[in-house]
Amino acid sequence: MLKQDLELLRKVSFFSELNTEILEEVSKFMRERFYPKGTIIFLEGEPGSAVYFIKSGQVKISKSSESGKEIIVAILGVGDFFAETTLFRKGSTYPATAEVIEDAVVGMVSNKDLEDLVLKNPEMALEVIRALTSKLMTIQDRIKQLGSNDAVERTIQVLVTLANGHGRKTAQGIELCVKITRQDLAGLVGVTRETISRILSKLNQAKIIDISGKNIIIKDLEGLKNW
Repeated sequence: MLKQDLELLRKVSFFSELNTEILEEVSKFMRERFYPKGTIIFLEGEPGSAVYFIKSGQVKISKSSESGKEIIVAILGVGDFFAETTLFRKGSTYPATAEVIEDAVVGMVSNKDLEDLVLKNPEMALEVIRALTSKLMTIQDRIKQLGSNDAVERTIQVLVTLANGHGRKTAQGIELCVKITRQDLAGLVGVTRETISRILSKLNQAKIIDISGKNIIIKDLEGLKNW
């Protein structure tokens, strides 16, 4: 196993605390694939067969409402894993659609191989439980966000979450290192594109954020939280 692959696996929360010996076992079953922007990795409702993690690029996770509207669940980057809810469930299906929004290299381990490794390694079983618990807490926070009736409040919560997970400190502030369109941002917040544009414009006018370039830069994170 290459040293850089080992270091990358350690950045994935699913595997971060595992010892080198177990990581090398994981690597034997790991497959890797390049996906260009716009590629659908899997669709909501398809049979679930593997767990994925991002080595480079970004992936959008979304669901469809009863009316057919896209609801964006998360924007994922390097080190994030997804489709883990299909583990240990016979006949499971993917609960959401995974679409590449920035050219990505994605690692994959089949559910069967990973389940076999968990059965042989109690240490790995514990890490899987921890990772799933962490993901559950993230989902609870997301549900709480969507439960708010205030579009501005939801927008702020999403921007703060993106800053924490996909932010890069610059001289101008925290740049959101995520290739997200206004439509995708609207989907994350649960509003129309027109509404998100108005909210971003207000925050821009207040000099809380800067939207003059391609990416959003949060100039005043505390000001954003307290808006």
